Amino acid sequence: MKESTRFIVGAVIFILAFSIVAFNFQNHSLPLNASTLYEKLVQTTNDFKILSVINHLLLILIVLGGFFLEKERKILYVSFMTYLCICAAICALKHGIYLNCLYFPVMAGLIVSAARTGNIRFDFNRLPLQDKIIGGISLFGSFWYLALVGSPVGVNALIYSPLGVVNCPTTLALCGFLILNSEHGYRSRTLELFVIFSALFFGGLGVLTMNVYYDIILVSAGLYMTGRLWKESYVIKERSTMHFRISPL
Repeated sequence: MKESTRFIVGAVIFILAFSIVAFNFQNHSLPLNASTLYEKLVQTTNDFKILSVINHLLLILIVLGGFFLEKERKILYVSFMTYLCICAAICALKHGIYLNCLYFPVMAGLIVSAARTGNIRFDFNRLPLQDKIIGGISLFGSFWYLALVGSPVGVNALIYSPLGVVNCPTTLALCGFLILNSEHGYRSRTLELFVIFSALFFGGLGVLTMNVYYDIILVSAGLYMTGRLWKESYVIKERSTMHFRISPL
């Protein structure tokens, strides 16, 4: 009951906060609105094309390397997630997107902390099929992000879509890796909730205020992680209740 109440309260707070921000983003008299932010994101994408190309190649190498090198998988994936956060923070600093300058370093710290405490593990043998599929789709979506690049969009997105440069594709990659986290019931709730909030917030703004409909994938990944975390919390609570009832015997 407490978990459900917390979820409902959190959802209401998120919806209210998102509605306020989204409404103000439509006010073109403000210095930072949906139009000016989109222009900044496009400019950032164009200024860091080489970095985006490098990050695309690294994503392929890291994912494949982790797939075949089981013992090194965790360090490869965690290191790359942290690297993407640092890259995105530096890119944001150049163009004055100060929210990202705060958001991504915090994200990097949470990732490293979760890895050190054993709350991240990539054991594909323990991973449900749906996690593999949705995690894979999220990673591919971050690689082939069909927005913010010039025409032909489909081709250019494969080459230099802004992975590790701007919010949405970077957050989508983080969602992909965390969905592949096999620590069922022992995930870092702080990290998971932070990423979920970011995915729903940034993805929602992209879809509703900037007409970036590709961000529906990011929103979907966030919703999937929300449902999974809620389900695992319920299962853990049921196990604890059963243990409490049996222990006196």
